[in-house]
This record gives sequence, structure tokens and C-alpha cells, in this order.
Amino acid sequence: MTKQNIEEQEGLRRSPGQAYREAHNLEVKQEAERDNLEKREGFSLRHILLDIDGPVVTFLTKTGELILLSLVWLLTSLPVLTIGTSTIALYHAIVKSVRHERGYPVREYFKAFRQHLKKGTAATLILLLWTAGLVVFNWKVAHIEVSLKTFSAKALVVMVIITLSITTYLFPIMSRFKVSLGQAFNMAFIISGQHFIVTLIHLAAMGGLVYLVIYIIPILALLVLPAFWMFLSGLLMEKVLRSYMPEAPDGDKTTEDLWMYE
Repeated sequence: MTKQNIEEQEGLRRSPGQAYREAHNLEVKQEAERDNLEKREGFSLRHILLDIDGPVVTFLTKTGELILLSLVWLLTSLPVLTIGTSTIALYHAIVKSVRHERGYPVREYFKAFRQHLKKGTAATLILLLWTAGLVVFNWKVAHIEVSLKTFSAKALVVMVIITLSITTYLFPIMSRFKVSLGQAFNMAFIISGQHFIVTLIHLAAMGGLVYLVIYIIPILALLVLPAFWMFLSGLLMEKVLRSYMPEAPDGDKTTEDLWMYE
């Protein structure tokens, strides 16, 4: 008797239930093998290019959201006194919606804008008055455009660096923590010193951005840079701010601010 005849007789002796289970197990095994093959070979081209969760679509979506938020930031900053409020809202929307994908970016932006309008405007006014004072001090006393060798010129440079350092942290702090305006300034001053390397990186990047806006692509830079800068800044800023946050709440998975700990 040939091998084929033996296999045919064994197949006849199997019950329909056994045949079904064997066919099902074979199908499951083949599916598992295909999944393992896809994992070993990485994402398929279809997933990369077309899937809504694929890297290409995700990149294009986040880029569009950042451009839109940049335009919204520019529009809401036109009154000048609202620049601080706009920056608070921009940081909140980017970290929560763009990075952590919670809510809609523009909706979260205006929610934060309304929530921080008074404090943000007050902070902007303080910074504008202080900046005006530094300009007058330079005009009357320091004259740094002439020489940096005098004590007054060196003092002015130090005050400018401290002001920029405080401003770097001030609006993210106001976005994240429920503190008074004075506490926010105090935290920004302390954190800028405790995290000197992060502060230095931000100051150097600010210098590059100013050069880019003035000399390279001024119009395009103004249209897209605000949100892209905030997105990149947030990568470092979030690590700093989390070290000052209380521990994540246990058990309550419905807490609205739980995304801050992700």
C-alpha cells in the first residue's frame, strides 16, 4: 500500500470535528507565523505610508497641527499684552494635544488662553516694563553698543541673561502649576539656576532663532517657528517640570491631568 493511500485512509477515519480542529489550528499557526515574519521584517510599506497610525501620516498630522498652532499664536499675540497668555496656551496645547494626543490642539489652546488670560497679561506687562527699564539703563548709563568693559555694561549683560533665563521657564511653569504670579517668577528664577545646562541650551537656541528670523527666512520663520520651537523646548522642559510635580495619583485613572505623568 502506498503512502498516499495510507494518508487517505487515515483521513477517512478522522471525524469531522477532528478535521475542523486541525484545520483551525493550522490556520492559527500560519497566522502566527505571518505575524512573526512581519515583526522581524518591520513595518510594511503599506503601514508606513497609508495607515493612520503609521509614521508618515503621524508626522504629517503633527506638522500640520504645529503650523496651525503657530498661526493661532501669532494672531492671539497681536495685542502684544497677550503674548504671555498666548505662550502659556501654546505650551499647554503642544504638550497635551500634540505630544500626548489628548484633546484637540486648537480647543486646548483657547481653553488654556481663557484660563490664564489675567495672569499671562500681568506677566507680560511686568516683563515689558522691565525690558523698557533695561533699554533706558543702556541708553543713559551702560552703552553696551560702545563698550562692554565698563561695570554698568557688564551688569546690564548679566541682567539680560537673567531675564531671558526667567522668561524661558516662566510661561511653562504658569501652564503647569497653579501658583501665584510672584511664585511663578520665583520658581522660574530658582529652576533656571538649578538646571543651568538646560537653561544654557535654551539661551543658545534662542540666539540661533533670532539670527534665523532676522537674516535667513524672516517671514517663514515667524509663521512656523513658534510652535516648532515650543515642541522641541518641551522635550527638555517636561523633564525639568516633572521633577517639581507631586507624585502621580494612584488608582484614579480618570484624573484629567494624568497625561502630565505619561
